[in-house]
Amino acid sequence: MGPPPDLAPYLSAYYRTDVAPGVDVEDWLPPEEANLRTGEADIYEAVIGDGPMVAVPSAVLSGPTDRVTRLRIAGGTFWGIGLTPAGWARFLRCPVNTMANRFCDIGQSVADPALQAMLDTLRNEGDDIAAAAALITDTFRGLLGEPPEADETIQSVHLALLSEDVSSVADLAELAGMTSRTFERFCPRHFGFTPRVLLRRQRFLRSLGKYMLDPSMKWIGSLDTHYWDQAHFIRDFRTTMNMTPSEFAALPHPISRAAVSVTNANAGVAMQALYHPQRPPESDLGL
Repeated sequence: MGPPPDLAPYLSAYYRTDVAPGVDVEDWLPPEEANLRTGEADIYEAVIGDGPMVAVPSAVLSGPTDRVTRLRIAGGTFWGIGLTPAGWARFLRCPVNTMANRFCDIGQSVADPALQAMLDTLRNEGDDIAAAAALITDTFRGLLGEPPEADETIQSVHLALLSEDVSSVADLAELAGMTSRTFERFCPRHFGFTPRVLLRRQRFLRSLGKYMLDPSMKWIGSLDTHYWDQAHFIRDFRTTMNMTPSEFAALPHPISRAAVSVTNANAGVAMQALYHPQRPPESDLGL
């Protein structure tokens, strides 16, 4: 479900995921922005990038990613809240690059205790969808406070990254009103990655998003206009997802396909990292 208008610049969605008892699912999730998640399951494991999967804490702060997250869940229910870059700056108030491609128990982070209390309540009493949504809204409204000094600039850069017309670091720096050197420092602090990585991630997600919305199309039909050719896209795919597009297409995607369906219904985009904070949600469907 989409956040109310006053929180839309800071939160991309509230979502609930249910995996039936006795059902064991595995998925390979594309890059995303930061999230708060909570839940319990018979099995709840994940890894960002390479390496073995590890147990995920019951209340998690997850930073932005630029690579695949491999996930396995058996029999569980989860709540999550997507954070925009401006949302991280407003509610976490620390450099986001300290959590890029990482997740941790929220109790071991700098998050306000009210966020952990919210996640604990959602985990233990989250069956009433309306009450849970109200709790999330009330908690974040209570933490709004004064916006950080960089709030407007973060939002402007975020909107620029969503535009297919912006293709260079110089364009982004100019929109932010910064020198290239200053902008190279600004982006990791507020977006988790360098400007070049952010542009690469967005063109990749725009392409993958088109395919996820219509898996019947060929990959060549989903390519973003900023790719030189299909080989360029395949290189990006390997770097990001640790596999080829055809290998990805052959795998089951029960979590990501459900998320794509709901994100598209709510926000008109395929993925959280493509969320446009100035686009009003079209529905209140939840996952």
